Amino acid sequence: MDAKPAPKGRLLSMDAYRGFTMLLMASSGFGLYTLNDNPGWRWLAYQFDHVPWDGGVIWDMIQPSFIFIVGVAMPFAFAIRQARGESWSSQFKHVIFRSLTLLVVGNAIVCVHKDHILPNLTTVLQQIGIAYFFAFFVLGRGLKVQGLAALFVLVVHWACYYFWPGVGPDGPWAKNANFASWLDYAWLGFYEEGGYTSFNAFSSIATVIFGIMAGELLRKELPDRKKLLYMILAGLALLIAGRLLNPFIPVVKRIWTSSWTLYSAGWAFLLLSVFYWVIEVKNKRKWCFIFQVVGLNSIAIYVFYQMLDGSINSWLGVFTRGFLGPLGDPGVIIQAVLVLSVHWSFVYWLYKRNIFLKVG
Repeated sequence: MDAKPAPKGRLLSMDAYRGFTMLLMASSGFGLYTLNDNPGWRWLAYQFDHVPWDGGVIWDMIQPSFIFIVGVAMPFAFAIRQARGESWSSQFKHVIFRSLTLLVVGNAIVCVHKDHILPNLTTVLQQIGIAYFFAFFVLGRGLKVQGLAALFVLVVHWACYYFWPGVGPDGPWAKNANFASWLDYAWLGFYEEGGYTSFNAFSSIATVIFGIMAGELLRKELPDRKKLLYMILAGLALLIAGRLLNPFIPVVKRIWTSSWTLYSAGWAFLLLSVFYWVIEVKNKRKWCFIFQVVGLNSIAIYVFYQMLDGSINSWLGVFTRGFLGPLGDPGVIIQAVLVLSVHWSFVYWLYKRNIFLKVG
């Protein structure tokens, strides 16, 4: 097994970062939740579960990374379409079709989990479907327009929460007592117990725009080290901006606050920088094959994981429960790794047959 050259018009580092993100998602936290009761390892278990509200850990960075990479890929994908001679209107039709497909697939997954028809916009595919559509309009417009567009989205998002007339004693960012949860209840008749809201898709537009900025930088005729420096500086600036806003706008993933958007995009820039430095600058490629396989079929592994993860765990358990169960915590972790290996084997099977499932 070896890392193939990235397909024409793509970056291997971009695919590897996407693959790393999706493989982390499919790991279900490597079963490390089982270490919560172990004082010596509780710090590690904490990194692989979502924080209750404020702040963020490793596990919270999966969703923004996935959305950010969508933006990174857009300049590359649409440059290929433009080189084929596709008109703007033809590209726009593709955007509409892809956005609608993501909304339908995302909602179908929600309906399967809930066992009934349920309109919903709170999952990552729906966030991407909406954000991808609106972010398309700033593609190729330059940093100034893109920066102003992202700022506009973040300011409007903040204003909707802050000036909502229903703000209660716990403030505009209270869980399930904020503008976005009220909006969901108004059109759905309920809100998510975890505090996730459909309005997250609006602030996610800025996440995609930041990804577009990164993608357009990577396509420029600049030395690799200069691209790397710009990405690191952008990442640090966004991280600092998100933290500085935290006293006024809390860093909350579940409602995708403006400060969270900046903070998570900062980490996404820095993580992309690591992959770019190792793969493109240092030209060390063999190690990332396991991620490349997943990155080229990110939608496939996402749907496969969402639909079959529990079933795979049960099926494997028939054969593994007898000897892994008595091991306690290590057995839970080994079981999670085995389930993850099934997910990876599925996308590897697709990869070997040059089958790459795409939306639109």
